[in-house]
Amino acid sequence: MKMFGYGFRRVACSVLAATALSAVSSFAVTSQFRGVNWADKRDNFVSDVLVLSGMSLSDNYQSASVVADRVIGQFQELFGTNSVRIPVNEPTVLKFWDTYTGVIDMGLSKGRIVMGYWGPAQPSGPKNMNDWWSMWAKIVEKYGDHPNAYFEIFNEPHMYSKDELRNLYAQWLEKFPNVPRDHILLDGSGLAWNVPDIADDPRFEGCLFAVHEYTFWNMSITTEQGWKNSFKGKVGKYADRTVCTEWGGAMSPGEKNGVHYDYMDYNSTPTNYFMAYIRGMSDQLREWEMGSFYWPGLRDGDWYSMTKRTGEGANIKLEIVNQSGVDRMKMAWADTVETTPLVREAYNGEPAAIPGIIEAENYDKGGNRFSFYDKDAANKGETYREDAVDVVTLDGATCGGEACKGYAVGYTEAGEWLEYSVKVATSGKYAIRANVATASETSKIQLFVDGEAIGDTVTFEKVDTTWNVYKEVDIGVANLTAGEHILKLAIAGSYVNVDWLKFCEGEACEAPTGIREIMPASVTKTSAPRLRKQGGQLFVERNGMRFDLTGHRIK
Repeated sequence: MKMFGYGFRRVACSVLAATALSAVSSFAVTSQFRGVNWADKRDNFVSDVLVLSGMSLSDNYQSASVVADRVIGQFQELFGTNSVRIPVNEPTVLKFWDTYTGVIDMGLSKGRIVMGYWGPAQPSGPKNMNDWWSMWAKIVEKYGDHPNAYFEIFNEPHMYSKDELRNLYAQWLEKFPNVPRDHILLDGSGLAWNVPDIADDPRFEGCLFAVHEYTFWNMSITTEQGWKNSFKGKVGKYADRTVCTEWGGAMSPGEKNGVHYDYMDYNSTPTNYFMAYIRGMSDQLREWEMGSFYWPGLRDGDWYSMTKRTGEGANIKLEIVNQSGVDRMKMAWADTVETTPLVREAYNGEPAAIPGIIEAENYDKGGNRFSFYDKDAANKGETYREDAVDVVTLDGATCGGEACKGYAVGYTEAGEWLEYSVKVATSGKYAIRANVATASETSKIQLFVDGEAIGDTVTFEKVDTTWNVYKEVDIGVANLTAGEHILKLAIAGSYVNVDWLKFCEGEACEAPTGIREIMPASVTKTSAPRLRKQGGQLFVERNGMRFDLTGHRIK
């Protein structure tokens, strides 16, 4: 049963602006990732459907969800992870999607999931680029706006030159512009070796980068400092935007180049390159507060695997292989990593009342990508609140011809959003009005309640560039159901300042204090509107027709 139906009455409007353009800034820390990889026992470089350790091709959505619940749940219990990295490829997404989404959905319900593309082990890249693009389109369509979903475009893209790889990444960003950039990971060139090759491209502003480091690439390094130096060379000056999506070493006994290695104590002074590597890498990751994913948390038969699996389905049990390895992995995760669930709270302690005015700057407490989403980490307005949302003062601005008071949300960019806990007094129709400013030709907003759109996207037209004039604009009428809900204000077109949203019982709000220009969308604007008065009644005249101040035509 739908809580909110809608019947939006679209209105053409003219508004003025009070916001400035700015480039997207990247987040400064990646310690939000404390994760492990979950892999196919064949490795993830396969030409057919990926089968994660513990799964089978006979799984369906439900049984895959059960496996994911057991595996990821035990990662959390044994290690304290909040993130898991899993592979995707064309056959899995295009042929096994109904099953594989059981894994992804369960993982997203527990924490962050990084979906990284693994191609077949060949030097030429994807076999069919049309399939590759179709794969990503399907993934993005389902998970592109999920707050816990991250996308690693191409794992270890060694088959591309630096310029080819940059252009591939740029093309991906153009095709999927609505995916938040801080949820996109771009591997360094080669085998994710060279982050600076990619990171200095201005087209990737706001994206995260991915780096890999392993002993088998340089077994001559036998000291902790040597491994730290090697790792620093792969990352360069971009540690604050880089995630180590793979690093790992021997946890079980095994052989390498004819040398047998028994269980190693990674909490002891190194006696071989494996020990020096694990200790040096974990030290450097912690020093940088860099998020990381150990390779692997689970891969059946892999002597690097942190766990050994027994049982199937709901009876799967994971057992730690080498506790000293777990100790170093956990030490690599900085203590500042947040592991407690985010909690939503209405800004003033109680849901905003409908009917009534909802101040845009009083969005719910909770956190970025939880109760709001802002593309950069700082409040550009530097006032009112201390989080990522850009709040500006209204000092010096005018609202309806009079001096404004208070604050507004500004510096908005398409894709950003704000959520508000609200309480609707009684079920019925409510007119919606916004007090906004913009100097852009393409500023847009859309409203949602409990995740469901309550109308079409509303576009605000540029009228002036004074940046200091707000106007009240009627944006529609919606059917609302009594009770508590979550109202979402989505920025669909950049650079609109929003002061407040007002919900009025009935088909229209009362006339504002100032003068608005307002017409039904069906009216063609070929002549300027004029405010007139007759018999003590104010009305707007345009194209030989008259409209009252709520936008209704006077016949």
